[in-house]
Amino acid sequence: MLKIANPQEMEPRFLEKVDLSEVLFFRLQPGEDLFKRIVEVCKENKIERAMILSAIGSLCDVAFRDLKTGIDLPVNVDKTNLMKEYGPFELLTLEGNIFPLVGEFGALKHGDLVVHLHATLGMAYGNVFGGHIFEATIFTTTEIFLAKVKNSNVKKKQSAVTGLTEMRADL
Repeated sequence: MLKIANPQEMEPRFLEKVDLSEVLFFRLQPGEDLFKRIVEVCKENKIERAMILSAIGSLCDVAFRDLKTGIDLPVNVDKTNLMKEYGPFELLTLEGNIFPLVGEFGALKHGDLVVHLHATLGMAYGNVFGGHIFEATIFTTTEIFLAKVKNSNVKKKQSAVTGLTEMRADL
């Protein structure tokens, strides 16, 4: 049963109407770091907030961090499953968001872009696995559609309740 230690510290709900009319399409090359290149593309195009709409291609050297059964809040990284796989894999789905950070979180500093991605990867013989991906290298290619999020003030900040970086419109 879910137990929230500090429900009074919950982040406020919000709703924003945003504009996703500016979409970039780009291709990544073999050996490139997926996360590093997404951040570079955002910075080169003066994008602070974005959504990954779609991506296909292939990856290798991937790392996922998925929640273990029975984990409590706030999330403790030691209570997650770390999966490192070397592949190569077919990239079946990739989606996520990119927002600037308030404060610090792990190796990220104030103002850095938080790239939050989830992926589904295909293996030999049709097996599939996926989850919250946080490392990946491009194997052959990856083609990404990225939409700039306009008319938003949302940032990410570490939550006292979940322990993770959460979207906030009040910062």
